[in-house]
Amino acid sequence: MKNDGLIVIGRLGYPSARAASNRVHLYCKALKEVKGFPLVINLHSVFTKPQTFNYLGRNDGIPFYYSQQSTLYENNLLKRNIKKIKGFVNALTIIKRLQKKHNLKVMFYSTSLADEVILFIFLKFWRISIITDCCEAPLFLIQNKKNIFFHKALLRLRIKMYDELIVISDYLFKYYSAIFPSNKIFKIPILVDMERFKNDNENVDNEKKIITYIGFMGGNKDGLENLIESMALVNQKCKKIQLKLIGSASKEDLLRLKNKVDVLGLTNVVSFLGSKKAEEIPYYLSKSDLLVLARPDNNQAKAGFSTKLGEYLASGKPVVITITGEISKYLKDKESAYLVEPDNIEKFADKIILALEDVNAVKIGLEGKKIANQYFNYKLYGEKISEIIHDR
Repeated sequence: MKNDGLIVIGRLGYPSARAASNRVHLYCKALKEVKGFPLVINLHSVFTKPQTFNYLGRNDGIPFYYSQQSTLYENNLLKRNIKKIKGFVNALTIIKRLQKKHNLKVMFYSTSLADEVILFIFLKFWRISIITDCCEAPLFLIQNKKNIFFHKALLRLRIKMYDELIVISDYLFKYYSAIFPSNKIFKIPILVDMERFKNDNENVDNEKKIITYIGFMGGNKDGLENLIESMALVNQKCKKIQLKLIGSASKEDLLRLKNKVDVLGLTNVVSFLGSKKAEEIPYYLSKSDLLVLARPDNNQAKAGFSTKLGEYLASGKPVVITITGEISKYLKDKESAYLVEPDNIEKFADKIILALEDVNAVKIGLEGKKIANQYFNYKLYGEKISEIIHDR
């Protein structure tokens, strides 16, 4: 009897530590633990520098393959296009071989429309079903594109390629139910590996309270400018504090944030630590007194669900977070987190001060950890993923 097989294919950079790679990893790990077979195929070579891993390997037991047989991006246009063709041929060859051994479905993840059309032609001919994961609102909504009717029409055509959808929020379930059969839409929220966060170390710097943000700092997805402005207000009342910002951004965005820190006189308060490896994240969270996320109220926040929240909560540290998307569905103010209305710099600052001074902060952090284990532990979703693969 064939066991369940899930091939996740796309422009992923797996097994790097970005949010997309982390969600894909936990899909695969959950399936593997219920005796399924996962494989991640990186259709494109995306790195400009050599990596610590080869083009073929395993990450925490999950096999992955760069189908261009290189992790490095090719600068030469002709060679790059030749490698792309090679990548498609190799990927499709692997999929066809695995179809003989497994009850197989393919998940598109971070794929371009061109990639999907090419893959769709072969997969449909081979009668292999296609899943896609929808973690955020369509890009044209996030960017408030003009000609919205055109973009909606294009989305309706594109969505016909898929047999099932996985969404991360109720907002997205409702949105896609209007254009796709609701019985073929499955909700899986943010996922976290609770076992990564067994470290219970405390902040050893008795002089300062450590406040930490971890995530992508580009654009305005997580409200970094609001957070920095809030810290200026916090600094007026709490002098012994340190905000650590961990994550990447474009040079332009990073310069903008650093300029704001300079203008507000926070150079001794705010530290930019850059990106960290996935295995380092639990350490930095465990050394913090407070974790913060100031997402603004926009279409991206309404539809999405911040994956870093799962890690924040799993660390057992108290969290100050704006009420966007589905936050209030899972968390309660001053019970399992500190909740604040979005885009209110003064109230966010007040809530940080409250959390730093609250004698119940440790208890609230531990309640947040219980919520993460109850709803977001990836181990809860292995059977569900297996059922989706079985669904025809």
